[in-house]
Amino acid sequence: MTRRLLIFLMLSALIAGTAAAADKKKSETSETLRQYADQLGFRVGTGLRPRSWDQDNLGRQILGSEFNSTIEMAMMRVMQPERGHFNFSQMDRTMRFAKEHQMKIWGAALIYRAGDLPEWMKQRGIRGFSGPELDSIMKDEIQTVVRHGGDTFYAWGVVNEPLSNRNQPWKNVMGDVEYITKAFRYAREATSSDLVLNETFGFQGVDRDRADEFFSLLKRAKAQGAPIDGAGIEMHLEAQQLHVNYLDEFRYFLAQAREAGVKVYITEMDVYQGPSGAFADPMEKQKEIYKNIASVCLADSNCKGLTVWDLSDKDTWLANKQMNPHTDAKPDLFDASNQKKPAYYGVLEALRERAAKN
Repeated sequence: MTRRLLIFLMLSALIAGTAAAADKKKSETSETLRQYADQLGFRVGTGLRPRSWDQDNLGRQILGSEFNSTIEMAMMRVMQPERGHFNFSQMDRTMRFAKEHQMKIWGAALIYRAGDLPEWMKQRGIRGFSGPELDSIMKDEIQTVVRHGGDTFYAWGVVNEPLSNRNQPWKNVMGDVEYITKAFRYAREATSSDLVLNETFGFQGVDRDRADEFFSLLKRAKAQGAPIDGAGIEMHLEAQQLHVNYLDEFRYFLAQAREAGVKVYITEMDVYQGPSGAFADPMEKQKEIYKNIASVCLADSNCKGLTVWDLSDKDTWLANKQMNPHTDAKPDLFDASNQKKPAYYGVLEALRERAAKN
């Protein structure tokens, strides 16, 4: 082989390798979570905090391009600040954005704890309402809000965290199962979207006893006629506390949901990376957890969506929660500058791998 030919072959290989690397990089940067989620008929979502909505232009761009669903916090104190007077300004903004970007919305927390009631209800106290009056208030609230949302919403969290909170005054006055049953019946009269009973199950994984208690409550409500379509699972996980068998715990939850005849939505997910020194590479550990949970969900055709609780680390609720706040929390897929983190690629890999199998 002549020297000239050898140089030619080496240059050709170098050029080919460079071109291949460029094509690979281009492919990676052009991929989005949404393209695979759309292909799979899967809901991948997140949202912006109201305080960030008008200021975070890049965040809005990412939300519209990377995700096919977003969040609306439809709690009563927001929707009906005065009795009989509804305020849909925030919801309408979210709905406009969703329609402009061909997205759907997860409606969170129609019926929730006493702390999220409007002042006109708080002032009368837990026992300030009769059963019939509270029943009328619930029906009016749910049906007015749900009908306003229309088909832009793919699902509603009709009752939120019934095990974590007493959800007063609803539970105390109307009964622990009765208030759930009525809430779901009223919602079904107003929409054909999925109706979800939502709960949180611990920072260490999915506590099995709590899961059993949750599905017992869900089945009791269904037996009384509650049209429950989905079980919502919050996965606010802490990497340094995770049970070794956390994936088997999640699979148990999925199996229980299938047995109960309901779909599963991961309605709130974030992963606290652990305190300083907990892991050699906390962001890689976080990526692993996100990918594992997403992969298990995607492997079960009954698991329909994953919503990350906040678009970026700058908005995380973990830094400001009332009990044991994590001021160093970086739990989301995008960092405080809206740049993709390893966790983002963990979810992307899970989606890509599932799409390749379908």
